[in-house]
Amino acid sequence: MNRWTKRCMAFVLTLTIICTSISAVKPTVETTYAATVQNITKSTKVVCRKTVAVKAPSGYKNCKYSSTNPKVASIDAKGKLKALRLGVTTITVKSGTKKKSYTITVVPEKKSDVRLNQELILGGQMVQLKLVSDKYDTSQVKLYVDSAFKEIDHRGNCNFKKYNGYQASGSLYYSYGQFTRNITLYICDKDVIFDGLIENSQAGVNYDADSLQWEFLGKSFHYKQLKNKGIEIQMDGSALPDQIVYTPGDHTFTVIAGKEIYSKKISVSYSVKDTLIKKDARGYTEDGKAVFDAAFAAVDQVVKDGMGEEEKVKAIHDYLIYHANYVNNGDYSTAENWAYGAGGVLLHKEGVCQSYAFAFYMMAISAGLECRFVSGTADGGGHAWNQVKVNGKWYYIDCTWDDPVGGGYENYKYYLSESLWSDHIAETAKDLSEDGKYDWEHYYLTGADYAR
Repeated sequence: MNRWTKRCMAFVLTLTIICTSISAVKPTVETTYAATVQNITKSTKVVCRKTVAVKAPSGYKNCKYSSTNPKVASIDAKGKLKALRLGVTTITVKSGTKKKSYTITVVPEKKSDVRLNQELILGGQMVQLKLVSDKYDTSQVKLYVDSAFKEIDHRGNCNFKKYNGYQASGSLYYSYGQFTRNITLYICDKDVIFDGLIENSQAGVNYDADSLQWEFLGKSFHYKQLKNKGIEIQMDGSALPDQIVYTPGDHTFTVIAGKEIYSKKISVSYSVKDTLIKKDARGYTEDGKAVFDAAFAAVDQVVKDGMGEEEKVKAIHDYLIYHANYVNNGDYSTAENWAYGAGGVLLHKEGVCQSYAFAFYMMAISAGLECRFVSGTADGGGHAWNQVKVNGKWYYIDCTWDDPVGGGYENYKYYLSESLWSDHIAETAKDLSEDGKYDWEHYYLTGADYAR
């Protein structure tokens, strides 16, 4: 074998290996729900908006083609079929006395392209389940529904007028022609729709509507998902915008599910700290707002423009010790609940130690100061006082003990000390604005829920 022959054989061998390797690599192709057939020879599925050929059986000549529902799929004289809408049609091929029929189901490219008009149903609601899509025309689809709920018949007519449960779910099987799908149907009490972040949103914060979530049976749904499940939510008479910036106060949320409409007022407020700084307590209960407003009025009365931080602290300290007294001349055991909230010293002009400390905290933050609520013991008994930052340093201050029981002899013995007094033992010091609206409305403002 000469050199030239060897080179030719080597080249052929190399080329064979390369070609074999290339043919072994399969290209990645996106898989669709239903493959597009090239020639129809039997009953089958066709992807919507595709065009295929209907092949006449062997021996058929001069064929005539027809479609029982040309809105679903049309067919021309040459047997070219166009899938126009989702649904079912029968294609018939005639040749003289002979004829052949095929059932054609026009289906979406992906199952996720279609959904039921309502997958979340409110108790007490009647609805007709229908197939809907943002991509396809579903007007020609007639569903067959097989449900775990006895309230839904096989045609998708729902009647939950006698539904007494809180939340429930079950598997729902629906089909048309050769297209089938299983989904989970959610049944909820009408008030459940309002649960979640919609009630805990803060005024002044920019929310993405789709970031708000609602919880059903342990599963969270975004707003757009709810819309896809047939639930529309309006705020103050308009569709929920993509970006929501709540104003403080009452807002009316309306849920539209089919023909059922439910409305509920939601009180929205600023965060606690912003409420104090902005002096705007809209969105709180009437009783809670009254305490906030009393604190704001007191700050406006005693804190003047141009005051330094120490001057502001002294003004607030003096207001509290000269305008309030310890409740019942020291007999806190018979005190009403209001004496334990800031409203004690701010509205009723008497309260226990924590009433003084809550009030001082509110007034200090409203005046632009940094402040903490301190709890612990003093002379062996439970007690509350404050820390306030003045010119970059934290100081202890105890308005209660600077206001002797019974009034008179007010003093500054417990005023702005860098170190804790020998008769005080601190256990916790916290920024109360980190606690939620519930704690403020039920405890810190009115003292309504204190159990002693």
